[in-house]
Amino acid sequence: MQIGIIGFGNMGSALGEGLSKVWEVIAFDVDSSKSDRALELGIGWASSLDFLIRNSQFILLAVKPKDAGKVLESLKGKLEDKVLVSIVAGLSLKKIEGILGQEKIIRCMPNLAVVVGKGTMAYTCNQLVSEQEERQFCEGFSQCGSLYKIDEGLMDAFTAIAGSGPAFVMKFISALCLAGVREGFSYNQAKDIVLSTIEGTLHMLKTFGGHPEEWISKVASPAGTTVEGLKVLEESGFSGILMECIRRSTQRSKELG
Repeated sequence: MQIGIIGFGNMGSALGEGLSKVWEVIAFDVDSSKSDRALELGIGWASSLDFLIRNSQFILLAVKPKDAGKVLESLKGKLEDKVLVSIVAGLSLKKIEGILGQEKIIRCMPNLAVVVGKGTMAYTCNQLVSEQEERQFCEGFSQCGSLYKIDEGLMDAFTAIAGSGPAFVMKFISALCLAGVREGFSYNQAKDIVLSTIEGTLHMLKTFGGHPEEWISKVASPAGTTVEGLKVLEESGFSGILMECIRRSTQRSKELG
């Protein structure tokens, strides 16, 4: 299977590295200096967009939202029964079809963790994509992480939770590390402790399941240290802040579309 990647930035190169484990990958970017990075990863470099289209069965659109319209216009009438996979935030199937016409399109939203093969990705297909083509897509992209097929109406919310999520998680980690420094740990020691705690907590939840609040009740002893800290989070509106964070990010994704 051959896939051509249009746009070789952070997401394009990360997906390309994962896909290259099972597919033949070539890439194209207006910034030709990125060819060195592609070749380091064992990914071919296309001399032109037309060359990439001719030599690909799947075409991955991995450009910035502001550039997507222009690139789609350049693809119009050239896809010849190939499958376009778009990872452009906020760009709906309907809007892509409005530019390209009746073509096979998969809309996908990955997050940055695809760079380590642990990405979280959602996708939806238009009606022209066959079951076989969908299976091929899943076989390739599953090399980059976990795939979830969702209704397109949930794509903006997924973008906020999973696409933007790594930044929110990193902010939480950074705050815990700084809290450790404030209490007397070195930054590196605090970071190791925080990462180990988070890793263990995730493994515990994945292994045994249950609702996170159930686990909170197991950690929070009566009149203990944990419940005292939880009281501060509740008084500060921690849950509400996160919910509003996701709501605002969801709305921004809709605006980008």
